[in-house]
Amino acid sequence: MSNDSVQPGGVALRDPFYGAPFTEAVRRFWRKYTVFTGRASRSEFWWWWVTSFVVGLVLQLVPQAFTPGSPVLENPVGSYLFVLWGLVTLIGSLALGARRLHDANRSGFWQFLLLLPVVGALVLLVLFLLPSKAEGTRFDA
Repeated sequence: MSNDSVQPGGVALRDPFYGAPFTEAVRRFWRKYTVFTGRASRSEFWWWWVTSFVVGLVLQLVPQAFTPGSPVLENPVGSYLFVLWGLVTLIGSLALGARRLHDANRSGFWQFLLLLPVVGALVLLVLFLLPSKAEGTRFDA
């Protein structure tokens, strides 16, 4: 599928989808899994992160139902599933993060702040919350 093709909602895949509904944000995540160029709107970014969090939580808790004696969130099967989910979505999440930073007119390399415990994640959270800036179009292909 070409990046120029118009997707549901009338927005080309290459363009950020401002006000993206939940289903479209998740669909765009998977279609642009390895795309580090371009931009992503806040709604695209946050809908994906809510989805990823919920899926990760479910993967942790469902095995708990089959082993009620084990402490909550310490089930080894749930932990393995959670790690597997993280590995499966790692590249796409980094690509989405880069595109979100581009929309706020920042380089995707700001994600390296995650290497700084706590402080880096907090700074990055603030950067992900920044509104879109017209200057971010410099990151479009």
